[in-house]
Amino acid sequence: MENHEELYEKYLKLKQEFSTYQNFAEKQIQTMSEKNTELEKKLDVLTNVVEVSKYINSNISDDNLIPMINDMIIGILGVTYSTIYLKEAKGDFIVKACNIKVANYNIIANTIFSLLGSEDPIVINSREPIFNGFKGKLNIHSVIGVPITLRDRFMGYIVVEHTLFDFFGHGHIKFISAIANQIGIAIENNILYKRIKEASIRDALLGISNRKHFFDVIEEKVLKYPKKSFAIVMVDIDFFKSFNDSYGHQFGDKVLIETARILSKNIDQKKDEIARYGGEEIVIYIDDASSHETVFRIVDDMRRKLNDNIVKYGEIEKSVTASFGISYYPENGSTVEKVLNVSDSMLYKAKKSGRNKIVSA
Repeated sequence: MENHEELYEKYLKLKQEFSTYQNFAEKQIQTMSEKNTELEKKLDVLTNVVEVSKYINSNISDDNLIPMINDMIIGILGVTYSTIYLKEAKGDFIVKACNIKVANYNIIANTIFSLLGSEDPIVINSREPIFNGFKGKLNIHSVIGVPITLRDRFMGYIVVEHTLFDFFGHGHIKFISAIANQIGIAIENNILYKRIKEASIRDALLGISNRKHFFDVIEEKVLKYPKKSFAIVMVDIDFFKSFNDSYGHQFGDKVLIETARILSKNIDQKKDEIARYGGEEIVIYIDDASSHETVFRIVDDMRRKLNDNIVKYGEIEKSVTASFGISYYPENGSTVEKVLNVSDSMLYKAKKSGRNKIVSA
């Protein structure tokens, strides 16, 4: 039978073992808790990145996409300022989005970019204000600059700033880097979207609107301003078939391109519309038709410039003319289609009466 001292020694030993185990368990729990916290932070970052990605994908066609992303960065990170700079073709950086308007803000960019070097992320911390002399701007003590790249192509930078010293950590860099990647993809997708959209409304050869887009635009104008007068001009290149037959389709294409170029240069780019109607026919919408004499003068100026232009392709040099028919809304019809039919009839008369002429309703 164990005596009192032996039992006491066993008790002390068990107590020490328990204490050692307890310390170990507490350390393990602390480690697991820290890992848990770190995982939660990473999950939060991932969740935010996913949400931003969803938002970007659902707003890819929006021209204000970059400013909207910038606003999300400010909201998620709680930073003082966020600015997105994109690099232009000639190499200059321009501000595409910023939550503060400061004159000569690119000076800040130049200060930061001078430290960027190899286009890697940077963190700047300073107990003294980093930027001085900017009226209306708070003193900044922490800055992160993260490159925007796509397939190793450098496109710009996200620069976030905070008034607190040493505010930014590694997690901020990872989050902003993820957003920067999303911006790179968004910019490329936005460019592709615009190209596809442009292709859907433009004639591929002439670079002017196609017939469908032209009438969509005009119909919308009529719905918006049903009482506003305007002119429709139908244009047909004289003897176009003979150019194709005699000199080939490539010369015919050059004739079409030159004709569209001259006509486009002589309309009001902000208000008027021009489109390929079909084949060698071009249709023009003249927004201000308050004076028929003025419209006729504009169209006659087009006719003379076409007549004076020499189309050159290889060794071929030819003068090309066109015939014009003019009609007016609402005088010649209550719908765009009716006005167009009158314009087409006027064009037919111009061609029948000798070509290189204008007939107005």
